[in-house]
Amino acid sequence: MKLKSKVIAAVGVLALSTAAVTFIAPASAATPASWNGPVPAQAGAVKGGTVTIINQGDFEHLDPARNYVGGTLDFYRLFVRTLTSVRTVKGVTELVPDLAADLGTTKDGGQTWVFKLRSGIRYEDGSLVTCYDIKYGVGRSYEDGTLDGGPTYAQDLLANTNGYKGPYTTPTKDLASVVCSADGSTITFKLANKVPYFAYVTTYGAFSPVPIEKDTKQNYDLHPISTGPYKIASYDRGKQITLVRNQYWDPKTDPIRWNYPDKFVAKFGSDQNVIENTLISDSGEAKTSLSMDTNIITNLQKVSTDPKYKSRFFPIASPYARYYTINVDTVKDVNVRKAIQCAFDFKQILIAAGGTAVGTISPTTIPANVKGAYRPFTVCDRDVTKHPEAQVAQAKAYLAKATVKKTNLVLAYRDKGVEPQRAAALQQELEAVGFTVTMSKYPKAGFYSQVGKRGVPTEPDIVQASWAYDWAAASGIVYALFDGRTMTPADARQNYSRANFPDLTALFIKADKSPTAVQEKILGDIEQNLVQVKAAHLNVYFENSAFMGGSKLGGLQLDGGFSTLSPLGAFVKK
Repeated sequence: MKLKSKVIAAVGVLALSTAAVTFIAPASAATPASWNGPVPAQAGAVKGGTVTIINQGDFEHLDPARNYVGGTLDFYRLFVRTLTSVRTVKGVTELVPDLAADLGTTKDGGQTWVFKLRSGIRYEDGSLVTCYDIKYGVGRSYEDGTLDGGPTYAQDLLANTNGYKGPYTTPTKDLASVVCSADGSTITFKLANKVPYFAYVTTYGAFSPVPIEKDTKQNYDLHPISTGPYKIASYDRGKQITLVRNQYWDPKTDPIRWNYPDKFVAKFGSDQNVIENTLISDSGEAKTSLSMDTNIITNLQKVSTDPKYKSRFFPIASPYARYYTINVDTVKDVNVRKAIQCAFDFKQILIAAGGTAVGTISPTTIPANVKGAYRPFTVCDRDVTKHPEAQVAQAKAYLAKATVKKTNLVLAYRDKGVEPQRAAALQQELEAVGFTVTMSKYPKAGFYSQVGKRGVPTEPDIVQASWAYDWAAASGIVYALFDGRTMTPADARQNYSRANFPDLTALFIKADKSPTAVQEKILGDIEQNLVQVKAAHLNVYFENSAFMGGSKLGGLQLDGGFSTLSPLGAFVKK
């Protein structure tokens, strides 16, 4: 039988806010005062107390070279600083320098970038951050075999003429495309092509410092050395992490971070309903708690319509796309892949996720506000926003045409939130057209690193995944998700469909060398082809997120860079 929603659609009562990062020009000669620290104070903020974060799962990775999950990218800013960053202050989100003192300058149209560095920034042990630490951090991101899971932007964009593969694999080679000035006051990046948006790329963890003597390789995940206002005091993986103040952090060097609480404690292991009910109860520790990985779903109508929750209810029209990939390595026949696409009932999957209040159907992972790349194409010859139901007859017809008829499918999903319900809905839909579906349930943490592994016995045929743009452009979506050049024989990285088609690679190469407007159109063409022609990918909806915080927390805000309820400016009210 069809799954039924427990939530009544409440779009009309949700006052959804949207926040997006917008492109800005490279740094000019004048440096805005707002780029210097400290960040403007939160109204009414006081110091002291403990903020508790109650999550379903542990953070995927804390090693900055391996972290590529939105909530963690926000959380680890409490102790990880990157070359640049995005900040949200009073609802305005913008790109700002972080370890850098500017957003980089380029004299050749974006192929060579020079960043000035702030001086006097220290690690948690009091030692100074150096340019060479940043260069070493960039080099670590090349270590695919040891440090999996992170973005590949450094490898993809930097020139690499000597076969550099990381400090562990090629210790005698230098990453010559990253150059520190003699006095260490600037860092220069030499790229393979012109990249006008490079200052957005440097917001990611590959562009954070790691002192070589503190690099514990895979174990660095357990204790990245802090450059932020907090440091890791203890970490029991899968159970709890505690952050305390870093005495060597200087707010005068930091235009992004506050440091009001004495302590942050993140606890892992609660399920969806427990977290919802805990936050709604607002009793005891819940008064100073929030969640970074759990939306209000089951109780959405209740909290969105009752005025007593208004001050601590945070709804946002999110750029998070909920999508599915079809593994072209294991599902080789395009007719089988098209049969899978036709079997999708978009409406029922959305109902399983909580109904129309929690999402808006869309066949593309490129949001409509990304002009030049977005296009509302059809899937299985129908406009899914008007006809979301499964096309059963057409799915069966495609399956009958297949010459490599794979009908046994493995569907991978996380045991988190409503993801099991969404996966169960898809299982029913696929089995209704003639497939047999084996459900492969993964723990809440570590999912993305596992489903990207290629050639392993547990390799899935379909992956249920989610994504929000790295920045508000197709270049912040399509390269990361669909570029086959980022893969290795053992790791698909974020390209879970394993798509690596020669005609699309040729388009990527053309996009690499094209002006921004032309590049955006080409990237939009690539996604449309991947969905409509190659049948390797299928988006279902964009999420409407709804977060809650405790009544004793001030300074909570929706972060436009990560679409999270951010703890960065939180304080405990007296």
